[in-house]
Amino acid sequence: MAAEPKYRRIAADLAERVRSGDFGADGALPPQRTLSEQYGVTLMTLRQALQVLQDEGLIEQRPGRGTFVVPPEVAHDQANLRSLADELHAQGVPLRTEVLGRQVRKLPRPVAAELGLEVDEPALRLERLRSVRGIALLHQVSWVPQPWAEAVKDVDFELTPLYAAIAEAGGTTPERAEEALTAEALSARLAGLNATVEGRPALVMRRTTFDGTGRAYVVDTATILDERLRIVTDRRTSEVTHTWRFG
Repeated sequence: MAAEPKYRRIAADLAERVRSGDFGADGALPPQRTLSEQYGVTLMTLRQALQVLQDEGLIEQRPGRGTFVVPPEVAHDQANLRSLADELHAQGVPLRTEVLGRQVRKLPRPVAAELGLEVDEPALRLERLRSVRGIALLHQVSWVPQPWAEAVKDVDFELTPLYAAIAEAGGTTPERAEEALTAEALSARLAGLNATVEGRPALVMRRTTFDGTGRAYVVDTATILDERLRIVTDRRTSEVTHTWRFG
């Protein structure tokens, strides 16, 4: 049996690195000469490997600029109440969640008002960064009041979506949600998460989720970090559907 061509082995390794998000927020691959030296092959062999990835739609070569990861086609239908993680998992998209912070603390006044609670009530503040192939898409802060806060505060949220954890802990599931979308300037900290510019306008979605009794039990603030993530509206005579798309 003939050995697999070297360029095919390199292509397979590069494809795995692309899917794992090894090439950072901007998705730029190292220069071809650098890659050829890393793999110990000629430029011709390396270019054959890159052509395989390009044919598979994983990368694109931009003349004069370099080689870049092609963002995956991501869609999140806002017409349903599934979480972003659940939606992308159903599409087979490798969403990565990084927990940036979790603390039980007193509710800030605006969040307390959304939840119908007093400002001194303790609640779980969960801060997460959601990425696809190393591209930071969303920064998300979620507030969860008691009794759910105590039930889920130790969950591994890098593996388990928040709404799934709440449902498993207490049987509470979303019945409806209210959302508001605004444009705000990125802070230096949030801009740094996506290697973008401080002060750049970004879409911010605030969502309050209610259970079957009409009680608010999660308040989310999601900031869209990457400009390629956009909201598409499909308007029909009988319905309006909003979808987040990336790519």
